[in-house]
Amino acid sequence: MRFFKSPITLLTTALCAILPFASAEQLLQTSSLSTCQANSSFSATLFDVIFTPANQSLAFDIVGVSTITGNVTIELVIIAYGLSAYKTTLNPCEEGLTGMCPMNAGQININSNVVLPESAIKEVPSIAYTVPDLDASVQIYINSTAGQSLACIEAELSNGKTVYIPAVCWVIAVITGIGLIASAVASGMGHSNTAAHVAANTLALFGFFQAQAFIGMTSVHLPPIVQSWTQDFQWSMGIIRVGFIENICTWYQRSTGGTPSTVLSDLSTTSVEVQKRSLEFVYRLVKRSAVDLHHALVGRAASSSTSSTNSVIVVRGIDRVGFRAKIEETNIFLTGYIFFLIFVVAVVLAVLIFKLVCEGLAKAGRMKGEKFIDFRNGWTTVLKGILFRVVSF
Repeated sequence: MRFFKSPITLLTTALCAILPFASAEQLLQTSSLSTCQANSSFSATLFDVIFTPANQSLAFDIVGVSTITGNVTIELVIIAYGLSAYKTTLNPCEEGLTGMCPMNAGQININSNVVLPESAIKEVPSIAYTVPDLDASVQIYINSTAGQSLACIEAELSNGKTVYIPAVCWVIAVITGIGLIASAVASGMGHSNTAAHVAANTLALFGFFQAQAFIGMTSVHLPPIVQSWTQDFQWSMGIIRVGFIENICTWYQRSTGGTPSTVLSDLSTTSVEVQKRSLEFVYRLVKRSAVDLHHALVGRAASSSTSSTNSVIVVRGIDRVGFRAKIEETNIFLTGYIFFLIFVVAVVLAVLIFKLVCEGLAKAGRMKGEKFIDFRNGWTTVLKGILFRVVSF
């Protein structure tokens, strides 16, 4: 039973063995866009950009709405871990960006593939392609030829590496299950002291998992790697996607007069920003006039945790957790509740089946009569204790 005395060590070893921090293909990509300037004159409903250094290509597919007319310049700023890492100014006419030379009011469709020079690619450090959950973003300022800022848009960058791996969720869930089973077996064999220690360590480990899940559900600005790390533990809160269960949740809402959300089904036409507004947003609010600030605060207080402006949706907190688990925000609570009920029913059935098996083996003479005698005589008390612990966690 010494194996269960260091569950954190076991968990760390399992994570290190599974997490694939390296990949054969190097890339930087983004699929969401948000405005970073008040009264921005450009917004995007679809934003898909991918940079692959192997073939020196920058492919992008952008559908946006603009109120800007005339020639403009583009100022590009790359921010990594809060520091400005790269800054340059581009001329859309020289770069061949159709739809931006000159810009016209209305919808803009930009679909192109640009080959970047070797010198520009060398400026990107190699670690940017390998570090998991890259905390980097690119800000694009659209300026008039006179230097006036007309619009600012910001996109979060990703290299495809993440510490959120579904296999990790299964491993840590199995570790918890093994601890509970070992505790039950030890108790049935009469080793009550050992069973109590194993059960206590297992429940402490499960409490640690839930604490990590709670952190991920908070509606505060979290670094990308923290968001992904906490996502590995959301199974402990019942945030597990199963297709038919999600269909049941959606059907139940519609049948009772509710309106299910459609964020996941609208990804082809809607840009989703997975983050919480940072302190920079608050700073920009303070700089506005008193009237604008009042309206912004009132509107923010009345809004839900998921905001939408110009087909750009910002998810944060529990909604962010559900989105990353591919669960619609209106299905999150019901999904967790259903899995809680499934677990309770599974525990009750497991105890009943084990009771029947023990009695059958004892009557058939295949098991000694004193084996699991405490459990067989007081199995209802054992079941009540198990259910008490399940409900408390």
